[in-house]
Order: sequence, then C-alpha cells, then structure tokens
Amino acid sequence: MALDCLFVKLTVPVHGHDMDLSLWTFADDTTRVPLGDEGGYINASFIRIPVGTQEFVYIACQGPLPTTVGDFWQMVWEQNSTVIAMMTQEVEGEKVKCQRYWPSILGTTTMANERLRLALLRMQQLKGFVVRVITLEDIQTGEVRHISHLNFTAWPDHDTPSQPDDLLTFISYMRHVHRSGPVITHCSAGIGRSGTLICIDVVLGLISQDLEFDISDLVRCMRLQRHGMVQTEGQYVFCYQVILHVLTHLQAEEQKTQPWLPQ
Repeated sequence: MALDCLFVKLTVPVHGHDMDLSLWTFADDTTRVPLGDEGGYINASFIRIPVGTQEFVYIACQGPLPTTVGDFWQMVWEQNSTVIAMMTQEVEGEKVKCQRYWPSILGTTTMANERLRLALLRMQQLKGFVVRVITLEDIQTGEVRHISHLNFTAWPDHDTPSQPDDLLTFISYMRHVHRSGPVITHCSAGIGRSGTLICIDVVLGLISQDLEFDISDLVRCMRLQRHGMVQTEGQYVFCYQVILHVLTHLQAEEQKTQPWLPQ
C-alpha cells in the first residue's frame, strides 16, 4: 500500500532543554502539537495515517517530566482527546521512565495547572494493563470531561512482549473507549513502544477494511512525522509478528466457517 507523506524537514526548535529528555528526541516544528494561542512547545507530534476513507490521528509524545505535567494536560484538553495510552511503567530497571501525572488515590483531586483539575474516578487492573478513568475539569468554565488512561504494563524493559495477545486486547479496549480527538500515546521518549503501538493499530484498521498494507512503508511514513518511530529492530520485527499472529488466527477462523476453502 502506498502512503502519501510529505517530507518533513528536521529542524531543532527553540525551547528550553528541560522540556526534552534528549536533544535527539524532539518534536519537529512541522508536525508538533502547539500549546495555547501562542503555539507553545511540548515534545509531542501529530501522526496522521490514511486508512481507507478515514484518517487515523494520533499524538505521539514524550512521557511527562516534572516540568511538563501541566503542559501535557493542557494538550489533552485542547485536543479534546479522550484516551491516553501509556506504554511504559513509571520506573523500569531502577530508571525513572515517566513522571506520575495522574492522581493515584480514588476521590482525591489535584491541579494539573492553574486552570485544570484532575480526579481519579475509578481504576481497574486487567491482564497486562491498568485502566484509570480520570475526570478533567476546567475550573473557569465548570466543564468536565472523562479521560480513559490505559497503562500497558506487559512490555518488558529493553525487550518486546513474548506474545501478542495482551497487546491486542489493549488495542481493542483502546479503540472501544475512544470517543474524540487524537489517541495520545507515550512511552519514555515517545518513539519506540509508542510507534510500535501506532503501527500495529493502523495495520489492524487496514485489515478490518480488507485493505492492503506495507509495514515498512507505514513505518517510513511515521518516521517522517516524528523522528525515530518504531525505534529498534526488535520492535520492527514485533510489528510483523503481531500481524502474522492476527492473520493466522483470521485464516483459522475462516477455515472453521468455510471448510471447503483450500488450506
């Protein structure tokens, strides 16, 4: 499948380095998500992929730092997003991967910034991931939104999941609760696991519409929108393994319902 993507010029944006984990992981000006009326900086990029007559839109971003938690929630509000897919744990291998940016006690509230208030409404532990429903309130207008925070916990540090079922369940749940705005996904840098999630989700969307796909072309398209998406060879191979698993399962199901088909 051919994906039409414009070439993205890589330019280092002018901003404080305390907003980025690394000088090599930043949001390019042509695809970055602007904050507020003045277009402030956050390390987050729009990823737009055509899927048939639809366009799947994501925001791939760096995991919030202590200095960027308020900016992160401002982005969630301004983009009217209802789903956050967190693909890392807070700490892995004794290394902090992401600042905790959500309230951890049911019923308690905290201010994300001077305008947005958060509260944890409910939490559920499922196989391979945690579901949190968070209320996000604009205290100036009184408007309240419900955000599904999905934290995938079955991804080993410096590795890929040993089998795809938990991730496929996670993606199915993510699609089920998505209501509006881009799906926001982050890991630590917002390129490796986040890119892998987006790649698999897009291909599943193409398969569901019986459309052709080319994973290498898709990854190339994603990397033109955010540098380094699907970061490692292992993650790239994992994309193929997951899709092969799905196609094999679909073929087996088809054989059950239509046994006259050739093997």
